[in-house]
Amino acid sequence: MQEVFMKRALLLARKGIGFTSPNPCVGAVIVKGGEIIAEAYHKKAGQDHAEVLAIREVMKKSGIKTVDLEPALFHNAILYVTLEPCSHNGKTPPCAKAIVAAGFKKVCIGMKDPFKKVNGKGIKYLKEHGVEVELCRSGSALADEIRSINQPFIKWAQSGLPYLTMKAGMSLDGKIATCSGESKWISSELSRKHARLERSKCDAVLVGAGTVRADDPELAAHGVYKNKDLIRIVLDAKLGLPLSKRVFRDDNVIVFYTHEANSKAISEFQKAGIDIRKTTSDLAGLKKIFKFLAKRDFQNIYIEGGSDVHGKIFDLSTRSNGLLDRVLFYIAPKLIGGSKSLSVIGGNGVDKISKALNFKNVNFETLGDDIKLEGEINIY
Repeated sequence: MQEVFMKRALLLARKGIGFTSPNPCVGAVIVKGGEIIAEAYHKKAGQDHAEVLAIREVMKKSGIKTVDLEPALFHNAILYVTLEPCSHNGKTPPCAKAIVAAGFKKVCIGMKDPFKKVNGKGIKYLKEHGVEVELCRSGSALADEIRSINQPFIKWAQSGLPYLTMKAGMSLDGKIATCSGESKWISSELSRKHARLERSKCDAVLVGAGTVRADDPELAAHGVYKNKDLIRIVLDAKLGLPLSKRVFRDDNVIVFYTHEANSKAISEFQKAGIDIRKTTSDLAGLKKIFKFLAKRDFQNIYIEGGSDVHGKIFDLSTRSNGLLDRVLFYIAPKLIGGSKSLSVIGGNGVDKISKALNFKNVNFETLGDDIKLEGEINIY
């Protein structure tokens, strides 16, 4: 395997970040005579996969109709693809069969697909049909980089839970609001713009009722993702939020409530056509919410919850490994102080340093006067 070609496939795969869910991001290149003759990446769930697009590009250049496969075109060609080709019928036909039909004798694969309908079956199919398969060496820098672009997909496939990113804009002393509740604005416009783009890459954004009541956020997708149907998830135990809030502007919203909501409130939300789901107020209820969302194919969830919601997720994460996966904090050079000012993470917290959540791969970046801190708690 020549890493330069796999790195090119990885670069292509990155173009799909934020667009392909619930499918993973995948890039592919076809190499012949030491040169790339075709390349492609998966653009959107339901559309053709990267391998098939690359094959069709070669056929198009050769003037052959896409419905015809001409093995001579791929004689001595090598396919590089970042993820194991699928072998099952989904929204598109199996890629492994297309690869065999095209006449490839060798395929280089970045990583095995953890999705249970694939998970080695694509590799097995290729080998059974005389195709040499070479996997990127596990634990290598390139293999780790390939896995990094599909962390939400990998976690979802392996655990049945979504990948959670906790985002917050805060002061240097960890405050997200003053003692009077004022929070606009602690972080800079540049930080907020960056945070909106990070949100837009996800499948859903989760907030608490307090945040909606105080800030009336739009929670929309932005930039190149502006036409994306980003799902808004609201935790409103009493269903006490006014339906005039912007989070209720269309049907891309799910509200979770508890026994605290009365029948009148439930009726009003139902009449408004809002998807409401009953849960419990304890930490077990919170985990059930995430399991429910994963079953709905929400793999990548952005938590903009406020202190209380952040605290509940943190507390659950200290008891249940593998819940909170990543933090994205925008830290402004301000000091707010005060025991009654809201801290970024509420809840009970830990009683011993040994129980604290530790970061891996911590990165710092300056955004104007602010500092963006990004760290991973879990790596899949």
